[in-house]
Amino acid sequence: MIELDIITGIGGAGKSSALYTFEENGFFVTDNVPFDVVEKLFETYRKDPKKYHKVALSVSLDIAAKTYELAKNCGDFNTNFIGLYCDKSELLSRYRLSRRKHPKEASGMPLEQALDLEIKQINDMRLTFTHFIDTSKLSKNDFRKQLMFVALGSHKNDFTVTFVSFGYKKCVPQDVETVFDVRLLPNPFWVPELKDMTGLDEPVIHYVLDNEVTQEFLKHVYDYLDYYLPKLKESERTHATIGIACSGGQHRSVVIAEHLAKYYSKRFNTRVIHKEL
Repeated sequence: MIELDIITGIGGAGKSSALYTFEENGFFVTDNVPFDVVEKLFETYRKDPKKYHKVALSVSLDIAAKTYELAKNCGDFNTNFIGLYCDKSELLSRYRLSRRKHPKEASGMPLEQALDLEIKQINDMRLTFTHFIDTSKLSKNDFRKQLMFVALGSHKNDFTVTFVSFGYKKCVPQDVETVFDVRLLPNPFWVPELKDMTGLDEPVIHYVLDNEVTQEFLKHVYDYLDYYLPKLKESERTHATIGIACSGGQHRSVVIAEHLAKYYSKRFNTRVIHKEL
């Protein structure tokens, strides 16, 4: 079975960086392929699966959905469909700093209009992606780590759940598909001896988890995820991203994300990302 990663996204969201990461991990990389060539390219891969056993293909948003459908209809591919998103304000900043032009600017479309168009396109495809990565606030190293997970781990048959803690004071990450708001739980921020700690510290963990409100809250979370996660796995999804949100992303969301990752680790592959730590 040929491992195929189809990468698309908004111009400036990180497609070029993604391809470098895949190339470093032994993938045969092809960039900016027109749809007229895709079928012939797939046939080339299938004729020589030893040479092309790991392939990363970058395509524009205009043809991404068609390319993915074509790949799914080919029985020789184990396919990931990766969408790269970024906030418009961050994209504008990146274009100003790099002084690069958006591809659509060559045909006379203003930059902001091109970005608005692509943001709508990728949001319309949101549920189609096997992996959706918001690069707005990611460092290069964190972005590379996420791609390394995709390149090296997600072609296994195991289902992986990522729990992401974050604070509403910052922003809601675009790559989370479900969010649990834990602001109703007791807040260690108002306890002087806990204020400067994080949800990784034992006193904070006990303060949050040993509370009756938290225990009642978790029962409802278990009920939902016990239904939701198996349904995703049955639909042939390989990955789910669950957001856990509190005010600042330092205490309660961190505790609950760590707890849920441990709780579900017996049934799924789990990992944790703390956006604000």
